[in-house]
Amino acid sequence: MRLSITIIITIALLSLFTTGAADMLGIGKTCVFSAVKARLLMNGKPVANTKVRREWNWNKPRYDESMTDEQGYVTFPAVFESSVSRLLPIELVIPQRILVDIDGEFREIWLNDKRNAEENMEYFGKKFNVVCELTDEEKHYDAPFGNGKLTICKLNMEN
Repeated sequence: MRLSITIIITIALLSLFTTGAADMLGIGKTCVFSAVKARLLMNGKPVANTKVRREWNWNKPRYDESMTDEQGYVTFPAVFESSVSRLLPIELVIPQRILVDIDGEFREIWLNDKRNAEENMEYFGKKFNVVCELTDEEKHYDAPFGNGKLTICKLNMEN
């Protein structure tokens, strides 16, 4: 009897996630990448009309792309996904990257492992608003848990 109840519950949960009903109900909802606002500069000048790719990998690799405007700004909306794995007692780790197309080749400018399901946790509750000077060297920023960030970007404290 107990085994059949467990099987029924498992099938019900799987059907929620495979039909998209979990997304509508917000079950296992996770911010896999917070909204991003970045300004790209090269030697202090805006990098205009350049492709920027944002990648993440939670259950499967995904990405989106956008272009910088004339002032070098690029924005991405927050991305939320749902998964049955959020109902399990496992550690959340979402690899994230931001890359810029420079002369036909993508260059990584931001690398992180997101370990919190809430939005804006890439910068511990601050909005993801950065300035990236493409001539700067990458720096490693320690995080309380995990590997921290490797980036050329600096958090913009103005907004």
